[in-house]
Amino acid sequence: MTINELQDHLIKEIEYLTRDMYITDSQGEHTGLTGYPQSADNSALSGREAADTEAGLQQGEIHLPYFVVRVDKVEYRKKEAENANLVHIFVEVNICETDADRSGFYTLAAVLEKVIGRFQTDLLLGPFWCERGMAAIFHKENEFPYCRGELEMFWNLPDIRIGDIS
Repeated sequence: MTINELQDHLIKEIEYLTRDMYITDSQGEHTGLTGYPQSADNSALSGREAADTEAGLQQGEIHLPYFVVRVDKVEYRKKEAENANLVHIFVEVNICETDADRSGFYTLAAVLEKVIGRFQTDLLLGPFWCERGMAAIFHKENEFPYCRGELEMFWNLPDIRIGDIS
């Protein structure tokens, strides 16, 4: 199991959890929350640019809500350790806020609470399992039309098995 697989599992699960939530784009139209894995390439599109480009829209016309699953640190511990491999993940959520309706922060809080609730009650996600300790972080300085927040999570990876080489 790789870190990329964990990112894919998280993206699918968060998109699934938020599918029935009322989330809007910057024009106030109902849309879904789309997830992206972080890019190792600094020159690649950011999540916001990827979301706007994917919709085929030019910058400034419309902004779509999105989230990015970002891996900050991977720790490979000794075999004797209780949890041998640990991944420090941030789920950065960007929710649109319209001029008419300033409910972006409430939607952001609801999304983070829904994800936290899911992983507080069931720590497993495929072959991965997370620690109960999580942190919700709300950015004080948001870039209109986005309300930004993050969820800090610690995930355990299954043991990496290396077969005999003949």
